[in-house]
Amino acid sequence: MINSDDVLTALRLWHGGDTLHWPMSHLRLGLALSQTEDAFGTLAETGTAAKNRAVLSFGLEQLRKASPEAEELLRERFEHRRDVLTVANRLNISESTLYYRQRQAISHLTEILNQKENLASSDWRNKMESRLSIPSYETLVGIEEAEGLLKNALFLEDEQFIISIDGIGGLGKTALADYLARQMLKTTRFDEIAWVTAKHTHLSMLGRLQIESGRPALTLPLLIERLCSQFGLNDNPNQTHLQRQRLLYTFIKERRCLIIIDNLETVADYQTLIPELKKWQNPSKFLLTSRIRLLSEPGIFSYSHKELSQQSALRLVRQEAKRGGFKDLTHAPDEDIVKIFNIVGGNPLALKLIIGQLRFYSLANVLNRFAANQPTETNEGIFEYIFREIWESLDDQSKTVLVSLTQAGESGFTLDHLVAVSELSETAVYNSLTGLIVSSLVDIAGSLVERRYRLHRLTEIFLLRMIEGA
Repeated sequence: MINSDDVLTALRLWHGGDTLHWPMSHLRLGLALSQTEDAFGTLAETGTAAKNRAVLSFGLEQLRKASPEAEELLRERFEHRRDVLTVANRLNISESTLYYRQRQAISHLTEILNQKENLASSDWRNKMESRLSIPSYETLVGIEEAEGLLKNALFLEDEQFIISIDGIGGLGKTALADYLARQMLKTTRFDEIAWVTAKHTHLSMLGRLQIESGRPALTLPLLIERLCSQFGLNDNPNQTHLQRQRLLYTFIKERRCLIIIDNLETVADYQTLIPELKKWQNPSKFLLTSRIRLLSEPGIFSYSHKELSQQSALRLVRQEAKRGGFKDLTHAPDEDIVKIFNIVGGNPLALKLIIGQLRFYSLANVLNRFAANQPTETNEGIFEYIFREIWESLDDQSKTVLVSLTQAGESGFTLDHLVAVSELSETAVYNSLTGLIVSSLVDIAGSLVERRYRLHRLTEIFLLRMIEGA
């Protein structure tokens, strides 16, 4: 909301002043004007101060249609920098009357600018929302810490330009990124928001892996193409790839864009993509979701998404049950829902799949089948979705380290303890552990003085299945 003091400050800064205090420079109206092909658009594209003047000029033109006298007074006082006495004499009024009319004119201009800003903001939000998918959630639970840290990183203007949300499948990384993007829609922090997903498969609520057939792996050229499409930069079909890349680079460097790349680990060659993103950053930012932790990449703010706590898991189960009209589960005692948490852990996707099975089978039956090596379509689907591919890519030493951690419990093992249990050399455990942490299979606990390593509950169940089936 613009107030009269903001408008007065903007008018006083018409011909100069501290660029940090241009009150109109981040309005959606200014962004909308910069995209027009008239004089306002030409003026708004030339810098922060010019955008401030473009908004004022546009507002004054609208004021002239409603009240020519008020528009003339403000232009005389601030654009042409006439003093009060000169303008009062010209209008044949007293100085006190001039000040009164000036306040009235500023109030009228403020009202006009707020109307235009509200319209521009609504149009902008609708445009940005059209680039996002329909949310897969109603309310996210247990994200308070993540929201605080990530929103702070997004609002910083001079650092943390590439932000990564990592973790195993099913934790809700995509939902969290979508939530953050929608929070940014309520602010003026970014000029543009774009979303590109590299996901090829997803898991239905029946536990079936569904493959998006015919969709190529995301590559740098394809990323450029999709971003150009969202930003409206691909109007010329005769553009070469290099021309399009240069056009995109200029666009991103001239605007504060938030670009979300979902499921980075499925990009054809994500390791070569990161250096390219670093060329594009500042003032634009990138928000990545990935099962691969980018801890070894310099200059990336890496947030490892956690499983839900027991309390948050209970909230999620009751919320989902209530939303689906599942009264038996909605009103179930806490101790029954805790049984679900004790078996599944705090993985939101696994919790939702258990809820789906409980509509058809008893609690004991569902949990016994999940914990034991009794495959069902749903159980096998989630383990296939989260673990199968990465398990098959591990070497024998890494598999040994993982299996050893099934004995670690909630408190986890220290490095020395893990070496003793695995019966591998310290070097072998050290090297394997690094890769497992990067792959989000091993969680880190403890402190800077004493690191401890443990498994997610779902990972432990999967490994016990693999041991029993060996």
